[in-house]
Amino acid sequence: MGWKDYGRGTKRTRTDTDTGTVGAQEEGQREGQQDPVILATGSFDANCGLWVWNTNNSSSEPSQQQAQTVPGSFDEDTDTAEQDFTHTPTPNEADENEEWHFSTLLTGPDSEIKDLQFSPPHYGANLLATCSRDKSVWVWEEVEAEEWETVAVLGEHTGDVKCLGWCGGARTTRAGLRRRLRRRWGEGDADADVDAGGGDEEEKEEEIVLGGRELLASGSYDDTIRLHHDDEAEGDWITIAVMTGHEGTVWDLRFEGHVNLASYPDGTSEEEVIADWEPRLVSCSDDLTVRVWRKELSEKERGEKRMRIAEAKRGQGRAGAANGEAAPLQTGFASSRLPSVIRPPTSTEKWVEEARLPAVHVRPVYALDWSAKTGLIVTCGGDGLIAVYREFAASASGAAEDVVMNGTAEHNEQDQDQDAGDIKKLKTEWRVVAAMEAAHDEYEINHVCWAPVRDQRRQLDAGEVVDSSDRDDEEYIVSTGDEGDVKVWRLPGEVLGQIT
Repeated sequence: MGWKDYGRGTKRTRTDTDTGTVGAQEEGQREGQQDPVILATGSFDANCGLWVWNTNNSSSEPSQQQAQTVPGSFDEDTDTAEQDFTHTPTPNEADENEEWHFSTLLTGPDSEIKDLQFSPPHYGANLLATCSRDKSVWVWEEVEAEEWETVAVLGEHTGDVKCLGWCGGARTTRAGLRRRLRRRWGEGDADADVDAGGGDEEEKEEEIVLGGRELLASGSYDDTIRLHHDDEAEGDWITIAVMTGHEGTVWDLRFEGHVNLASYPDGTSEEEVIADWEPRLVSCSDDLTVRVWRKELSEKERGEKRMRIAEAKRGQGRAGAANGEAAPLQTGFASSRLPSVIRPPTSTEKWVEEARLPAVHVRPVYALDWSAKTGLIVTCGGDGLIAVYREFAASASGAAEDVVMNGTAEHNEQDQDQDAGDIKKLKTEWRVVAAMEAAHDEYEINHVCWAPVRDQRRQLDAGEVVDSSDRDDEEYIVSTGDEGDVKVWRLPGEVLGQIT
């Protein structure tokens, strides 16, 4: 099951795939226009059903219920409402009164749907990816409202395809990065305005998406992860990378959506971070491991990155932003394409294992999620354990031993120095910051994810009142177990208090 929710009451924006910068609203789109909320369901019958939330007969949130009354019959004095039980609605009226209406049935795969994922809202097209037990990945595009067409069928996997993930990049602003960098190094009041002009600069500034290129990852029972994208030169979707290393089924994967500043040295500017940062990928497997992967840049890409960082250091990017223009940023992949019937070398990428997270699970790791707000990773598995990991800058003394023990790859320093251009990035290490054993008693835990906190001031069962109105990055952990329960967890305040 998957959601497609572009954000009610907000303007839909697009992103230039070459710059990674969110642009103005699409031509002809009305200001404040709402895109529909879509629910997709995959089934054992090999089909995918799409359901659309009926905004004409609903409150602002799908979770809220709205009383249906006879127009003009509401009595303000008695606070009651009449209901007409004698009227039989017509088929059209019945459809209009439904909170959800069935939109489309997507058919094509030959076996049960294992996973499905909608593309991020800044992509150039509305895409839906599904994977199946028949070893295939299907990509669908919404060409018209509620009209979907198949654009690709990828069959490179040799086993059932278990999981999918789109690269959504990291959504941020320059002002937001600047504040986080100040908190990182303890410079001044982190909550104060960063510019002398005052006001909320983060609201005024245009949002940017770093590393948000159109890329789809798939994990399989063949123990591999494959990356796919729409190649303009080929005119079709192709597989551009294969990651091997797991010794069991790849149960879940996620792209990074949070800019972790732990690896950046003191004095790094927000423009240098923007020029340097690229998303990584995390995966979990039947082999009990959780691994972080990163793209290994080619000589050409390393040269381009060095040029961008040098330009950022000269302040050209900052000057462009001051004039209201988006700095011409690349996202770390080749943007030039040569038409050819032979696949050019730039269509392939090499991804390498960067780190293995501390080994705490003793049975298969079934699910994980990488928070786009805090950078924390949460995992769960067949041992009933929920573990939360955080990436830290490695300690100066005994760093080499800490790196291996705490889950950072041994080749970290050499490769990061090569790929970072003019920024000598710091070693990092992953540590477990929270763990919940027997979270669902003796049952296996099959899913876990982060969920944003909606009630900023709330009372817990024990009577404690929690006020997190001063934070916009607090999240709950939601888990599901084989006993059928859904549980919600809150991290200790000291864990969140250390995050910049």
